[in-house]
Amino acid sequence: MTDLRGTPTPTLAGECVGCGASRLSPAVCQECGEVFDVPQDAFAIFGLARSWSLDSSELDERYAAISRVFRDKSSAREDLRDRAAAAARAVDAARKMLLDPLERAQYLLASYGGVERDEPVRKTEFQSEVMEINALAAKARQEGDPARLAGVVREAEEKLASAIMAAGQSFTRLERSLVEEVNAAAEALAAARFWRRKVDELRAGVGRR
Repeated sequence: MTDLRGTPTPTLAGECVGCGASRLSPAVCQECGEVFDVPQDAFAIFGLARSWSLDSSELDERYAAISRVFRDKSSAREDLRDRAAAAARAVDAARKMLLDPLERAQYLLASYGGVERDEPVRKTEFQSEVMEINALAAKARQEGDPARLAGVVREAEEKLASAIMAAGQSFTRLERSLVEEVNAAAEALAAARFWRRKVDELRAGVGRR
């Protein structure tokens, strides 16, 4: 069985309370097949960092390994069969969500505390684009021109892809900025710890003379 070498999953998932082995996923133990509560964090299920950037082949490899445990070990135990089936469905839903760029973006937005909007704030520009697409589609339907309607569909698909790309770029910038700010905070705290020790050292020497 694939052991997913190099992944942080065993550390994140912890040890199995049943057999003590490091778990392949927080959801299941690859050694004994014990099933645990599936995390709410879809990325954590697969031992992946929460990020817009996603290696779909890596996700599929981890999904296949987890599914194999559910199928070959968990389901073989009568006491785990129902829980394994429910957990497998939850893991499958998490995988599908992560592979869909729009759903992944919506998930990340919520995880960062963002609130979904029905329409963009820049309504005038957005509504102009919508009206243009609607008008082109209505004309194509009126004229019974499937080729023109297909062209309108392609144009709408391009706008969808562009909007998803823009969201992804925003998440990438946010993640980069977050890493930089966390590193800056770590540097500042290292300096603060040093100066606390130094202050304690100096205070201890006050009044000794």
